[in-house]
Amino acid sequence: MTAAPKLLMKLFCVVASILMLAGAVFSVFGLGILPVDKNVLLPWESAIYGAIMIGWGATLFLLGRLAFRRDDAALMKIMLIGIAVWLVVEALFSLYLGVLFNVGVCIAVLLLFGLPLVIGIRHIKASGGGK
Repeated sequence: MTAAPKLLMKLFCVVASILMLAGAVFSVFGLGILPVDKNVLLPWESAIYGAIMIGWGATLFLLGRLAFRRDDAALMKIMLIGIAVWLVVEALFSLYLGVLFNVGVCIAVLLLFGLPLVIGIRHIKASGGGK
């Protein structure tokens, strides 16, 4: 890898790390720590949550199609880890906050995304392929 792609990769990783850190801060302290009118906080949080779901869903859709088309077990594993981190953290906060129905939703979503990935990874490994 030449210098330019290495620099771009580092920049991308720094920005992604900042995003994860911001997510951790907001998960613990809530968006109420921001200078937002408390009357619009819940609708704004709902809009942000929806936008994140749309973006994350589009990312999973596009990456998933690419991973399955390429028989790329490594990419499937990366997706599986990302999905598991998302849903485990969400389920733990839901459990802590007493939103028990969402724990069930998280388990169901993990199964719906995770099973095809695990089966795909195993199939690729069994066929001697994979990247």
